[in-house]
Amino acid sequence: MATTFIQVILDLSEKAANLARVVRAEQSLFELLVQEKTGEDKNKRFIQDFKTLGDVLIQEMIRHDLNKKYPGLKEYVFGEESNMFTNTLGETVVVEIQQTQQDTCQLLTKVLDGNSKAAFLLANTIHQDVHVTPPCELADIQCELDVNSIGIWIDPIDSTAEYIRGTNEQPSSTGIHQNGLQCAVILIGAFLRKTGEPIFGVINQPFSELDKTSNR
Repeated sequence: MATTFIQVILDLSEKAANLARVVRAEQSLFELLVQEKTGEDKNKRFIQDFKTLGDVLIQEMIRHDLNKKYPGLKEYVFGEESNMFTNTLGETVVVEIQQTQQDTCQLLTKVLDGNSKAAFLLANTIHQDVHVTPPCELADIQCELDVNSIGIWIDPIDSTAEYIRGTNEQPSSTGIHQNGLQCAVILIGAFLRKTGEPIFGVINQPFSELDKTSNR
């Protein structure tokens, strides 16, 4: 059923949101994870364009988890970010989620120049299982979905600049945020491989509300 696959995507979107929040929680950690895009990866609309390890990890985590549930699907999971990351030693590391938390932690330790504490925190979040309560509307969907006929497109953190800036802005009179962390969203879309026709999409807003205690 389509509902089963949609629920999987909903769960992954919340798992991705958790990772985005973990990355953003500590400024010292976050500063380790930001890298300027160059060459073909750079958005020509901006003088500076950045990706974060959070972007890359979210993208690769979704690819890994989908392939675990639906073997072979990873070949049809596409994303906005390159999974190549260069540490301060000039070493280029291919960021891929490993089969175990320990192996993922080891790879991330290399990306983070030996910062095992940060690597453990990220790997722990990546390998957690997350399940969200299905929205009541999901029960109204009565159709079949052939997973072998679809592809997935991910924008792991849309509005990366706002995510990096990390400010909390008050909404306008319409309740719409034009700036700030609230604008950072995770986008996951499904489409038909044969035609490119979109089927459904999930938008997750990790920073929709401000925690009054932590001011985050």
